[in-house]
Amino acid sequence: FQAASFPSMLAPRSAYAKRDACSVSRALSRSGHGPTNPKFAPIFIRVLIDAVTDETSPMLSIALAEYCEAIIAISPSRWPVRKLLNQFGRYYAAYMLIHNYYGWLGDDPALPTLSRLKRLSSLSPRHTTHFVGVLKTAGFVTSEPVAVDRRQTLLRPEPVLVEEIGRSILAFLAAHDRIAGTAHAAFLSGSVERIGAIIHLSARQILAGGTVISPFPTIAAMANYDCGYPVLGALMAAHYASEARRPVPLLTLEPLAERFQVSKSHVGNVFSYLSSVGLIDAGRGVRPALVEEFERWSVAEMNHYALLAARLTSDHGACGALNA
Repeated sequence: FQAASFPSMLAPRSAYAKRDACSVSRALSRSGHGPTNPKFAPIFIRVLIDAVTDETSPMLSIALAEYCEAIIAISPSRWPVRKLLNQFGRYYAAYMLIHNYYGWLGDDPALPTLSRLKRLSSLSPRHTTHFVGVLKTAGFVTSEPVAVDRRQTLLRPEPVLVEEIGRSILAFLAAHDRIAGTAHAAFLSGSVERIGAIIHLSARQILAGGTVISPFPTIAAMANYDCGYPVLGALMAAHYASEARRPVPLLTLEPLAERFQVSKSHVGNVFSYLSSVGLIDAGRGVRPALVEEFERWSVAEMNHYALLAARLTSDHGACGALNA
């Protein structure tokens, strides 16, 4: 979808948005995985971890090598988008901004305002306001007054933000597709609204049961650094290249800093942390414990998004038939 395809917030919501909202609503009601289901929250993470222990596919290393290459791809934007969004607090705030908007496009009556985002964001209210201001300056978010109450302003994520936040989701789904023979990534990548919808569904589950990342302390630590997670992705990409006896890229500060739009000290801090806890060796090769945690985390993410994508796929078809 181009930006012009988004429904105007000064007019009734579009029929297409309502049809995709139907898919989201049906998926949530059928799964029972939302805040209205209190029994779900305590078991959410445990179910995902149980699913990880069942993963035995020999394709996992190949699929995750491709995932790592996708997430460390150079940004086409001159704006330092990777530094801006590849830090957990800012990423989570953007995730919830998208969730608010696509929930409102569906059946959630709550308006996607800054006030609502402040209640959901992991950042402080002041930092949330500043972050939204930066997103607006970058052209990643626009705001418009509510038609019936112009004192309230709606925050609308532009396609570039939805696609950037959705990059890892699509890459995990592509990895799942390679292992399981599904086609979830292709279904979602053709539509910004579908990416927004799966972020909305995911956020509903996260708010009910906690983040998928929380049981993985090293992954969480990496995500809290500016571009710590992409640096981890580069380390893992080198690991899988070595396993496959392919050329291994040099893991030096300057090229990684340039690739991820951060300073060399940012990259050095990530390496220092991993070295201090014994998870990389002197040559920046990853230790088995880090490989295991990364792969368990990756399978948890694949399972999380594949379940949601499957529901969106089936319910999109059913709602399309209803609206034909």
